[in-house]
Amino acid sequence: MLRVDRGTETGVMATLHSFLRRHHGDMDPSDSVVYGPSTENQIERWWRELHECMEKYYKGHLCWLKDQGHCHPHDDKDLMLLAFIMIPLIQKDLDVFRESVWNTHRIRAQKDTILPGGIPNHMYSFPEQYGLEECGLCGTPDTISDLALFSSASQSGVLTVPDDFLQPEFRAECERVLPDSETIRPHECRDAYIYLKNNFQL
Repeated sequence: MLRVDRGTETGVMATLHSFLRRHHGDMDPSDSVVYGPSTENQIERWWRELHECMEKYYKGHLCWLKDQGHCHPHDDKDLMLLAFIMIPLIQKDLDVFRESVWNTHRIRAQKDTILPGGIPNHMYSFPEQYGLEECGLCGTPDTISDLALFSSASQSGVLTVPDDFLQPEFRAECERVLPDSETIRPHECRDAYIYLKNNFQL
């Protein structure tokens, strides 16, 4: 089962879930998605934690670059240079947040719910210790191909996102200027961006 609110971003996810669920025959696919207000979802807390731990920090750097005239939000080249610096940094921090904050925080047992309390990573790995059972279902090798033909998935673009967000020539020039970009630390992002912009020659 998938529980979501009726926000605009959840429609495709609910549709894909129902589409994949239809192959297993143990329940009506339309019953595999439950809708409820987001105030009752853990995701609201997740967004609040993420905002406090990361979002304000990176917004501060981005606003500084814009306000100082180093990055122009309507200049494609500036945005791609910024993406080269920022996307890997933010992804690393998201991975750390997921593994060391969110998946390891304790969920309290709540009154009037059938869900247990515990630590998400532990609950996922040892469901039987919480009175739960593993309910994951394997897809067939053709499942992803089926999804590609499914109109909602195709229209959403989720199946056509390229592996790299930069064109090969653009990335190559960025890597020429900053060959060790993976060593950039979050507090160095402004200086790295300015250096990259000043030395980029494509």
